Amino acid sequence: MTAPGPTTGPTTGPATFDPLDPAFIEAPYETYARLRDDDPVHWSELLWGWVVTRFDDVSAILRDSSMSSDIHKSTPNPVIDLELDGMAEFSRATATIVHLDDPDHARVRKLMAEPFRVREVSRLGPLIEQRVGGALDRLRDEHGPGVVTLDLIADLAYPLPVEIFSEWLGVPEEANPQFRYWTSWVARSRDPMSLDERAELYDALGEMYVYLAEQAELKRQAPTGDLLSYLVHAETEGDRLSTDELMSQLITLYMAGHEPTASLVGNGILALLRQPDQLARLRADPDLIRNAVSELLRFDGPNQFVRRITTRPTTVGGVEVPAGTVLFPGLASANRDPRRWGPTAEMVMVDRPDADQHLQFGGGVHACLGAHLARLQAELFLRAFLGRLEGLELAGEPQWSTRMFIRGLNSLPVRCSISA
Repeated sequence: MTAPGPTTGPTTGPATFDPLDPAFIEAPYETYARLRDDDPVHWSELLWGWVVTRFDDVSAILRDSSMSSDIHKSTPNPVIDLELDGMAEFSRATATIVHLDDPDHARVRKLMAEPFRVREVSRLGPLIEQRVGGALDRLRDEHGPGVVTLDLIADLAYPLPVEIFSEWLGVPEEANPQFRYWTSWVARSRDPMSLDERAELYDALGEMYVYLAEQAELKRQAPTGDLLSYLVHAETEGDRLSTDELMSQLITLYMAGHEPTASLVGNGILALLRQPDQLARLRADPDLIRNAVSELLRFDGPNQFVRRITTRPTTVGGVEVPAGTVLFPGLASANRDPRRWGPTAEMVMVDRPDADQHLQFGGGVHACLGAHLARLQAELFLRAFLGRLEGLELAGEPQWSTRMFIRGLNSLPVRCSISA
């Protein structure tokens, strides 16, 4: 099968894909299953690219060194043109590592890598435990003893990752509410949005850039041993990050360290509440928590898609596409593909032996730099919540966000009692 040209209006298969449909937002996995069965390399008019849904195809794209993350290498189309116009309007923070190819990608990643290694990230354990424990203590003091109703997202899962990352980065705590607002917009940067929404996105980016640049200058003058001080002064063979490069990475780190972590925790708790046998299994055997985090990432992880651009004629799942074609490998769909995971693909199994083979953190040279931090936070959040939120149960209907690329909850009402 040969891909149509960018202006010919390709013929789609029997399955449909509309990420703006409320039914899809609520439950996308039924759509993914139909796409995997009927149209595994599916043309999306909305995205002007191919949505790829089977595990083997997605995995192959992620590990194909000829694939590009640089949208300048794509054939012009209405969606790409709109994004390029926005990048031109706000060019100061567009050199993010997730949009770079080697050798630029390798150079920036090398300058940033040291603090994100397993050994370094593990040192954040006490900070995370302190923040989570403090948040639970405040909620207990506020609500008093007995059964209380909480919004697990607003009260815990959403604010905590910003607090933790800000303290690690070394920026003042009073800026946390503003960072939560900024990152909520930055996280939507690849989602379809109106011109007014896109203007608000770039306003948020501009404000975030100015604030972080001021903080970076303070660390340049007086380093304080935190992550921002490290990144400002990071050097390899005389090479350092430029100001725009540094700001681009900081904005990306805030987005990657906040929204996906909050979504992972919220989605994961909801999945466990809906499969109470697995929740009971975890409570009975907390040693399973590390593996459970991998399984929750597989089952309903935050990252739904990534974007890649072909740099040469390529065959994807039997579809021939030319160089410059935009692909959207579906990480979430691949992680539920029964061709890879068998008949239990649609179930949570906290002791699944190969759960860590999920694709949530990508693969190849662009594997997520912050994967270790996301896993550590999720493990410690889950351990604290299961240990101290007794009798945890749903107290209302969860409310999903409308974002396409990051799946997460806006609200998760629960009932529980908070133990000391």
